[in-house]
Amino acid sequence: MAANTKSARRAREIEHTRRDIIAAAEQVFAEAGFHEATMQAIAREAGFTAASLYTYFASKDEIFQAIVEDLAGALSATFDAHFPAGLTLEQRLELLLERQLEVVLARRQALRILFDLGPQRRCEPDEGRLPFLRRMAEFLERSGAAERLRCPPEEAARVLLGILQATTLPWLLGGATAMPDPARHSARAVDLFLRGVARPAGG
Repeated sequence: MAANTKSARRAREIEHTRRDIIAAAEQVFAEAGFHEATMQAIAREAGFTAASLYTYFASKDEIFQAIVEDLAGALSATFDAHFPAGLTLEQRLELLLERQLEVVLARRQALRILFDLGPQRRCEPDEGRLPFLRRMAEFLERSGAAERLRCPPEEAARVLLGILQATTLPWLLGGATAMPDPARHSARAVDLFLRGVARPAGG
């Protein structure tokens, strides 16, 4: 029993340390760029020696992959969070996107790293998006969107992702300085998704 408790405590300590290193790496990557960043710089930012850093990560590529997985996990968790009963499709989508935008706001530096990397580090077009698109399509199906949409949930998920990227990337990549309000931004994205960008006739 004592051995199990000690093992569990050690596992928590390792996970906590890895998260500290990931946070430090995000800062270093954001300041120096991925290609110029070094394990020594990451170690200094995290308060470790370079030698001790290698106990947790073999290379900065491995740290980069951990950042990608951590972000993917945070976004995926928004689909599994509790949604109050009785919400309309619009309300469920707005709440989901609001939660996802809060993740984006909190992890802006990490997301910018992914977009700032050179071509040799970029994923294939759908490699990073496919899990998100699958979760979004499943969410639309569970939310009863089939009756409202003119296309399959898989196609609708791509449309919604396109709207999110078009309305969020200018701010995320530095073209816009004002941070979007999650609730208002989410409501606007859902409105564009469900009603399109054309003005109503006579409007």
